[in-house]
Amino acid sequence: MPEPTLSTALDEIRREVARFLSFGRDYASLTVVQQEDVDAIVRRGLRQFYQPPPVGQHSGHLWSFLRPTVSFATVIGQESYQLPDDYGAMLGSRITYVASSPNDGPLIVSDYQYRALKEGSTVDQGVPFHATVVPRTSNGAVVSPGRSDLLMWPKPDRVVTMQYQYAAVQDAITSGLSYPAGAAMHGETIIASCLAIAEEYVVSPTTQYRQLFRERLASSIALDRHARGGGIIGRMRGTEDEPPQHRHRISVVTYTP
Repeated sequence: MPEPTLSTALDEIRREVARFLSFGRDYASLTVVQQEDVDAIVRRGLRQFYQPPPVGQHSGHLWSFLRPTVSFATVIGQESYQLPDDYGAMLGSRITYVASSPNDGPLIVSDYQYRALKEGSTVDQGVPFHATVVPRTSNGAVVSPGRSDLLMWPKPDRVVTMQYQYAAVQDAITSGLSYPAGAAMHGETIIASCLAIAEEYVVSPTTQYRQLFRERLASSIALDRHARGGGIIGRMRGTEDEPPQHRHRISVVTYTP
């Protein structure tokens, strides 16, 4: 038997939802239809937690555990770099260097701006000054949702380590993870979110868990903001922690290695 843990596992969430629906606590013994009902509720509950409704005067919250920072090494002459499968959106306006650098990292622009800047560039390789994110394609067709690539121009002319922070997208049911993201610190809030959704499916709908979820959500957000040193609430694209921009480095330049 595995050792007890305070982290909330996906199996525990399923058991709580199944019991609330009067299906019993043994998820494995449920019928296929009952399991599908439980999983549908859990998916909705997790989505509600990961993209929480407004709390008080705040319109939204981006959890700190869904803001990973990724480092990667550039390859000489390589323009495209694969982003993580759970990539949702880039945070901040630049790709940054891990070590100190005399140059600002590439400015993230739209795909249209990137193509225009690339077409107007007089160099093929150099210090990358612009970047964009595009859906990954294969033979002209977009690959399954959630897969994107980072492009940088000019193509790097040397190997350096760069990094970026992004908003991660979660799908705990289909990914096969035993513990949903955030379950270690916010397990009770996740369970309350799932049970709040389950209330919609019972014969006599109640609001007990919907109210409990909002109370726990407020507490979890306060805890997350404290752990993050302020965190982000009400904004989905943070720029307050970025270094001052050097405007003369944002324009198109000609660079000779």
